[in-house]
Amino acid sequence: MKLTRIAAVVAAVSIAVTASPAAPPAGESLPQVLERFDRVQASIRTLSAQFVQTTRNPILKEPTVAKGEFFLTKPDAVLWEYTSPEPMRFCVAQGEYTGYFPERKRAERRDIKRWSEQLFRFFGLGQGSAELGKFYEIALGDPGPEMKGSYLLVLSPKKRRVKKNVEEVKLWVDATNLLPVRIDYIGKDGGGREIRFAGTRLNPDLSAALYHVDIPKDVPVSNGFSGLDLSSARSSH
Repeated sequence: MKLTRIAAVVAAVSIAVTASPAAPPAGESLPQVLERFDRVQASIRTLSAQFVQTTRNPILKEPTVAKGEFFLTKPDAVLWEYTSPEPMRFCVAQGEYTGYFPERKRAERRDIKRWSEQLFRFFGLGQGSAELGKFYEIALGDPGPEMKGSYLLVLSPKKRRVKKNVEEVKLWVDATNLLPVRIDYIGKDGGGREIRFAGTRLNPDLSAALYHVDIPKDVPVSNGFSGLDLSSARSSH
């Protein structure tokens, strides 16, 4: 299911825990990192960040790069606003998904109430590690010299429906504030997606109107959620 796949991609902050099979990096142990992570999760009301997303597709020679801004308001509102390579808005709020592609003069909507709880469980925001442990196993990995000052959390799917699409998710979190700075998603199809966050703000003032996507009357609206998978959206362009 595309919804399950994109939830794992864009929100690999969904963290589950088991004992780490490898030695953790210098600093805190896995239980210490997750204890702080849980405290941060519990404190989140709103979140925003700029992002750069690089998508690798095994059938394409070159990766595609997209940029934009991400917004979240608990318990159930998320907006991905892309500025390049074309403007696009993908919003989930009050159990409804809306996607808008202004340059294509196309939009789509879909009632996703039946998946809403599952979607935000994958997002993981505001949820403790015990609950998230139902979906992933996690280990502390080596963050590498490029990501100095962060912890690398390696997520391995446990549920069959996640394993169908997700090989592994790597999540780098800032060692100071435990907020995500980079997510690498590795798919079963050999493709992958990397999202790097910058300018992350915890609990900014976000208006509810932010999650209203204004679609012009002359733009046709279809019933679907292709925009939840950016690669699919791009291939239809």
